[in-house]
Amino acid sequence: MRITKLVAAVIGVPMIIGSFALAVGGGIALAVPDDDGWISTGPVRMRTDAAALVGEDIEIDFGEHFTDGRTFIGWEAIPARLEIDSRNDKSVFVGIATQDDARAYLQGVAVDRVVSFDNHPELRHVDGAFVASPPASHDIWVASSVDGRLDWDVAGGDWAIVALNADGSPGVDVSLNGSARVPFLGAIGIVLIAVGLVGMTTGGFLIYYGVRQVRVPVAPVTPPVPESPITG
Repeated sequence: MRITKLVAAVIGVPMIIGSFALAVGGGIALAVPDDDGWISTGPVRMRTDAAALVGEDIEIDFGEHFTDGRTFIGWEAIPARLEIDSRNDKSVFVGIATQDDARAYLQGVAVDRVVSFDNHPELRHVDGAFVASPPASHDIWVASSVDGRLDWDVAGGDWAIVALNADGSPGVDVSLNGSARVPFLGAIGIVLIAVGLVGMTTGGFLIYYGVRQVRVPVAPVTPPVPESPITG
């Protein structure tokens, strides 16, 4: 019995901790999106003396497609938005193309490739010519925008995001804001909170079972019956 109670208490403690983390994650999933369901990052400032800023290695796989247009994790496309503002008074072009098309377009052009994207992006310079042909003259872009907002339904594939001056001239200085709307994020948040609450309740019962004292029943003591006095 003591071993069973010890095992219950040992299991209950990490169960409560893990379940609390799930509930917190579910709360974050519900709280992070705005009223329209968008999750935003930024703004992030990026600049280069080269002809373009390139974000590569964007590999997206939604899994197997089913007949109703859905995949294992949700819809086959996720709405995304990229807002770009020029900081040097030049007209800025931003476009999304396959990695192969982007590399072919920028072959021999000096670019800075984004290695990590955060508040202080890490860039890797690639030497080449400091002028690119005007990007709008190429039909490789699945989505593009000049001096504004780019909307794209993120689809499976290997993609690259390219930002450069609309005339292809060197010296790109921009501020970027990225947003995405995940259709199933709210459902995930609710499920995580529910699982977390159930786990914390179960863990609490296990700990209670493990630490509670078992009362051993004590047989009642019968007081001795006084002897009757002997009368002669």
